[in-house]
Amino acid sequence: MRSYKNGGILSRRDLCKLGIGVAGAAAVGKMLATRPAFADGLPPTPIRFTPFTRALPMPSVHQPVAPFSTDCKFTTTATPNFYTVHMRKGLAEIIPGVQTGIWGYNGQYPGPSFSSRSGTPDVVRQINELDVETSIHFHSGHNPSASDGLPYADLLIPAQVPGRPASFRDYCYPHQSPGFSTGEPDPNDNETTAWYHDHGTDITGLNVYQGLAGFFLVTDDLHDRLIASRTLPDPAFDVPLVLQDRRFNADGSLFYNPFEHDGFLGDVFVANGKAQPYFRVQRRKYRFRILNGANARMWFLRLSNDAPFLRLGTDGWLLPAAITQNRIFLGMAERADVVIDFRNAPNTVFLENIAVQDSGRGPAGDSQNPDTVVPGTPLVKFIVEGPAVANDATVTVGTLLRPNTPIEANEIVATRQFEFNRSEGAWQVNGRFFDENRVDAKVRKGTAERWILKNGGGGWWHPIHIHLEAHQVQRFNGAPPAPQNAFKKDTTLLGPGDEAEVFMRFRDFGDRFAAHCHNIEHEDMRMMFRFDVG
Repeated sequence: MRSYKNGGILSRRDLCKLGIGVAGAAAVGKMLATRPAFADGLPPTPIRFTPFTRALPMPSVHQPVAPFSTDCKFTTTATPNFYTVHMRKGLAEIIPGVQTGIWGYNGQYPGPSFSSRSGTPDVVRQINELDVETSIHFHSGHNPSASDGLPYADLLIPAQVPGRPASFRDYCYPHQSPGFSTGEPDPNDNETTAWYHDHGTDITGLNVYQGLAGFFLVTDDLHDRLIASRTLPDPAFDVPLVLQDRRFNADGSLFYNPFEHDGFLGDVFVANGKAQPYFRVQRRKYRFRILNGANARMWFLRLSNDAPFLRLGTDGWLLPAAITQNRIFLGMAERADVVIDFRNAPNTVFLENIAVQDSGRGPAGDSQNPDTVVPGTPLVKFIVEGPAVANDATVTVGTLLRPNTPIEANEIVATRQFEFNRSEGAWQVNGRFFDENRVDAKVRKGTAERWILKNGGGGWWHPIHIHLEAHQVQRFNGAPPAPQNAFKKDTTLLGPGDEAEVFMRFRDFGDRFAAHCHNIEHEDMRMMFRFDVG
């Protein structure tokens, strides 16, 4: 772990080890001085391209391999699936006709998706063939500390050393319903739309920006029944969609500024690894698992024909019942599980972003106002073809999905407050920089607590992610939360001055965990705290 000197902090991972996938300090300084600045003070991408000339790709899916020797131990008798993943460099055509070097799971950007089932464990061997340390976080997962993917020194997978075998780590994912260890498993807390990404110490921003992220989709009996009954769209019409932004040098390489501690923004909008792609759809209902996979950019999404989104889920979990939203605001790491109905759509529909954001501070103006009317930036072009499809999925507003088991006030055994603030050009929680060796909260396993998450202000936005379990928002700025945020969340977005009261259970697993801002540059610059369950 990097230490503090003379009251300040060292640059993030020694400026991302200067020269690994980014220019060295002198080169970065020269580029910033010689290339004209964009609105955020960084040089714009000099490559011009025609949008909507490449199809939206679907991430590949990890396939199980033969069982191998591992230290993973599970309490279930179900036979695990085994996977081997190689973190390595690769090439991707993000901008049409341009090859860009990336870091990817199996060399792919975005990484292949996991397709898993509740009750069937997974053993994932992650082999690090990159020249940076890595740690793989299963975001929304309910997993033991050693497999959570924490940014702690003893849990990192060392960088590849030339001439030596690559290091690896086996991640043990039980996929058991929370509460299983006491004989009271709650399948209502089973996740559905999770994702996995790097969580290396001080270098998460660079590693994720270079491509280390992918979906982790989980199903169970209830979810299968919703599909078998045609309540939800068939898996053939279930589309994972990760939205990101990237910035490029003239040679097509990714530009990343290691000095940007406020939150790095790109100026090219990317969906599933393609800059502004098109997607051909039939006139039917499609399900989209939309993930904000950006480092610091927030999305305010609408459809160009003003059709509503049918919201099925938030973050990793289905809602109790489907709701409708005309606009969807997503902070970093947040997800929206939605259905878009193309049966009566025009021949062309765009998924648009109407948030205006030119710095890591956050979006400008009243960006979450549903009445906001501004010119949108098209992210994906839907080309709608053919006649309306008969016997389509039946889900509509109010359709029951997954029940919610509320955390009751009489379960709460402690209240804690965590204030997220800026200091010395970096980021703190409760006035302290993150230190992996300091325990900021000691939680008793099997209990529930009330946490007050407060944005210290200054005009900054902070999406707060808590590891281990879902949390339930009770009050937001003193009022009931919005319907889409009123049940299960793993990331709660705090705008300037916002305050959220959340309840959270701590079941099954002890030892170290973490909570942090998911503006990844804020996380790397120490807006994180450790909590221990025991």
